[in-house]
Amino acid sequence: MISILAISLLLLTVVCEDVNAQDASSSGDVAVRFSASDSLKFRVKGVRVGTLFGNARVEHTSGELTSGQITLNLSDDLMSAEALNPADTLSQPVLKRGEDELRSQRILYNFKTEKGKFDVARVTIDKGNITGTQVKRTAPHVVFIQDAIYSTCTLDHPHYYLKASRMKVVDEDEVFFSRARLYILDIPYPFIFPFGYLPSRLERNRSGILEPTFSFQEQNRRGLGLQNLGWFQYFNDHLTSSLQGDVFTSGSYYLTSRSQYNYFGKYRGSVGLSYSFDRGLESSDPDFTKSSQQMLSLQHNQTISPYASFNADITLRTSQFYNRNSYNIDDRANTSTTSRIGYNYRHPEGDYTFGVNISQSQNFRDNSVSVQGPTGSFAIKRQTPFQSTVRRLNPRWYESISYGYSNRFSTRYNFNPIDDADPSINWIDALLSPEKYRIATGRDNHIEYGLAHAADATAQLIPSDFANLTASVRMNEYWYPQTVSKEFDPVTNSVVTNVENGFATARDITTSLSLGTTLYGISNAKIGNFEGFRHTMRPSVSYNYRPDFSSDFWGYYRTVQSDTLGNTLQYSRFERGVYGGPGAGEQQSIAFSIDNVFETKQVRRDSTGEKKEQIVRLLDSFRGSLSYNFAAEQFKLSDLITSANTSFVKGVSINAAASFSFYDTDSTGRAIPQYLWDQDNGYIRMTRFSVRASTQFRSGRGGFQAPPHQPYYPRFYDPFDQSVFRAYNHMFNEGPVQPINVPWSFSLSMEYSWQYVNANQSNKTAVINAQNIQFRITPEWQASTSLGYDFIRKEVTPTRFSITRDLHCWNLSFEWNPFGEFKYYMFRLTVKDSQIQGLFQKLPGLNNLERSSSPINRGGFY
Repeated sequence: MISILAISLLLLTVVCEDVNAQDASSSGDVAVRFSASDSLKFRVKGVRVGTLFGNARVEHTSGELTSGQITLNLSDDLMSAEALNPADTLSQPVLKRGEDELRSQRILYNFKTEKGKFDVARVTIDKGNITGTQVKRTAPHVVFIQDAIYSTCTLDHPHYYLKASRMKVVDEDEVFFSRARLYILDIPYPFIFPFGYLPSRLERNRSGILEPTFSFQEQNRRGLGLQNLGWFQYFNDHLTSSLQGDVFTSGSYYLTSRSQYNYFGKYRGSVGLSYSFDRGLESSDPDFTKSSQQMLSLQHNQTISPYASFNADITLRTSQFYNRNSYNIDDRANTSTTSRIGYNYRHPEGDYTFGVNISQSQNFRDNSVSVQGPTGSFAIKRQTPFQSTVRRLNPRWYESISYGYSNRFSTRYNFNPIDDADPSINWIDALLSPEKYRIATGRDNHIEYGLAHAADATAQLIPSDFANLTASVRMNEYWYPQTVSKEFDPVTNSVVTNVENGFATARDITTSLSLGTTLYGISNAKIGNFEGFRHTMRPSVSYNYRPDFSSDFWGYYRTVQSDTLGNTLQYSRFERGVYGGPGAGEQQSIAFSIDNVFETKQVRRDSTGEKKEQIVRLLDSFRGSLSYNFAAEQFKLSDLITSANTSFVKGVSINAAASFSFYDTDSTGRAIPQYLWDQDNGYIRMTRFSVRASTQFRSGRGGFQAPPHQPYYPRFYDPFDQSVFRAYNHMFNEGPVQPINVPWSFSLSMEYSWQYVNANQSNKTAVINAQNIQFRITPEWQASTSLGYDFIRKEVTPTRFSITRDLHCWNLSFEWNPFGEFKYYMFRLTVKDSQIQGLFQKLPGLNNLERSSSPINRGGFY
């Protein structure tokens, strides 16, 4: 190896590649690889020193050094590097260790101890950069920096930075500093930090202030305000909590607290509690009001085992909570709330399933509440007792026989207060007290419960590739602890309902026979570049039979006198049952349905004559269904239900549906049991129609096309002296006109529906919506909105406008809702980097420039 180096020295080799030197230090043999594109000067006797010129590179296990000039001292394990010319930034020394990179004007580095000293160096750490006049590495993972500037902005002259007299970097991850000051656009923050610490993951595992957002709300005249001011508390990796609040000039305020937990993925969830108080601006206003709203939210998801899980989603709120506090249009239109708790288990082999659930729903329109549960369900795996263990090409019909069994146990509580009910009795009070329930609802059936069994069997009687004939039978059995009986009270001339305690059962059975097939129609007609057409029809016919369980034979129905004239009323003993009871009236119905698909083949030929074929669907589906009940006394023929959908036009989806009746109507618009053709009014009458078309548009690719340029940022300047900036750009008219390409996209939908009420009235809706409208004006400016118009009401649907500006390392956004009863606008200025965000959260005067949470959907807990 020494001979190779000697030859290189004598010949003054211009290009040295893959030249290896072995260090004979006491530590043993360590390989050093070096190369240069210009020349190499090496001294062999005494202290072994080599100098590489031009694109010099030295590789060692401790790192890689590149520079315009590198001096390598193999005897003392030292390297020094500097640029060939101080003005030549391309040849400045760069030291790389793994993914870390350190750039400096001059580097002195010991590749054995991994210690070094750097002049005017730039250190890259955790998405940020530190620049200092003197940088010294005292250990492999410890760096000291003098006159340091830290910033996550990638510009040579950053928009914001933290300047400190000294900094210490540990593991390229944590930064300690002393005598530091924050600068924004070179404007110093008035406070000086005597010492400080910047962890790399400040945004996730540190507590801190949640900065507010300025907003204006016209809704309920709240006035000006600050939103989402609060505190985020980090307890550990499994538990966090936050407390936020809004305050407005009217005296209104909003408080919300939310805690989240997650234990190694075994269970996770959140608990939230919100309270708001609203008042008008002036107490002398004629419509001045005060109101308060509350909300409790709880979510819990737990995987007990691969076969069992427990889930809970509970939401309890007052009726006007979303209207007062949510910015989401769907939330504000919601007039009900639902809560659920459930446990589900599946046998490892799939032999059976078991579940226990409870749900609660509340309708704020009529203040009604329904609680379903606890509900238990059990079902066994479907069985095929006659199926052969050997698969056959033509199996016997009895091999397709299968049966299943399931049962359900449920309790039910319905709270429907009467008009003159005591308002102090809520649904919870009535649930706990049967007496209060009777006072509030006027009913005696406080809590109802029952058990239902279901068993069914099916068989494919004709297993064929051309037609399928299937028979099925289903039986239900109901168990109840009480039934009802009715008697006529001649004093009040009304029917009185009584509850009869005692175990009672009821059963019903239904049978069906269905036949289905597929037919094809093919045409060789040619229209333009469409060659051949195929019509696929899937007709089916079914027959269903159910006995009349209201006959005296079954004993499920009774008759009671209904008035003093002697009229009677038939009722079911199980009409208050959780699952009801067997139905009245015999059913012998035959049902018809047909589904159609229309396809064609599109043929194209290129310039070489090569033919390309593509199957195109003209109509994805056109379906119609109709049934006739032979056993019904009137209205034997059902409505004709039709639907169609197609996406033949590229990018456009069209769906349509319509219903038709064969019966005439009276003067009030109500259907009467007389066919239209018997009254010479035609053969069919439309009762409902709806159509919806939707599409998406997209254009543009790169936004405003301009040549890349580096904006002018003076290295040092007085922010109050703007003379360094020109009043106008003197090169404005020198460059060519740049092409403009504005990418944009939006989805457009049109809906129309019509429903018959009577001869003089019908319900109509006609709405056009342009949603997710987005267009990028320039690479930095982007705007978005959603527009809609109701042609029937002649008004604009709820709309929202927003515009954002990318300020390199900042984001500026403005949001505005000018229509509807809930008008507002919002302004946000945020730093992109989360670490600097965490610093701003703790500085007075800066925490209102940005925010860490959005008010959208904040009525719920997210």
